[in-house]
Amino acid sequence: MSFIPVEIKSELFSYERIIDNGNEYLLKRFAAIKDAVGITEYFQRQAIKDEKDFSVRNYVVKIKGTEILIACFTLKCGSIPYSEQAINLTFSKETKLVPGIELVNIALNDYSLRTIKGLNIQVGKNIFYDIVQPIVKHISEEVGTKVLYLFAANQKLANYYKTWGFYPVEDDSYNENLNNNWQNEYSQNCVFMYKPVAEIE
Repeated sequence: MSFIPVEIKSELFSYERIIDNGNEYLLKRFAAIKDAVGITEYFQRQAIKDEKDFSVRNYVVKIKGTEILIACFTLKCGSIPYSEQAINLTFSKETKLVPGIELVNIALNDYSLRTIKGLNIQVGKNIFYDIVQPIVKHISEEVGTKVLYLFAANQKLANYYKTWGFYPVEDDSYNENLNNNWQNEYSQNCVFMYKPVAEIE
């Protein structure tokens, strides 16, 4: 095993690095739900390369005690430009960048859809609260981290992420600047959202 996992309280799920325990072969049975072709291709073709050059950390979520792949997600360190008018955070000193962690990808596995539906819970939300947030909280206790942020692919997803406690930025000029100067090609024209680490329990 390549890392010591953060202790999580989920009764249903476990998580591992994508490079451990033969998980890269398990990815052949991964397809992101709702035909999210870009995410499927990422995990099948690019995720291992990004792991090896330390760009990101990719994880798989399984039904505890099994090899049933339920979901995949990606985290990486990053920063976002600070604007007092746009982002509701406080600082002890003037700053130009907000240190954070980006939730780059999170997707359920279409191959396990029958199992997912059989759990009778909001699986994505459950994974976010029971696995992703504890990892982010742990990282924030070790290094300076103000926000967890993401780029929602569309407004429907953005509305869904609001139920996870993420905030959109209503300042159009901020979003335009972020899109033109900060977002990579993968995140172009997505909806930027953030969640203060202080609000993660």
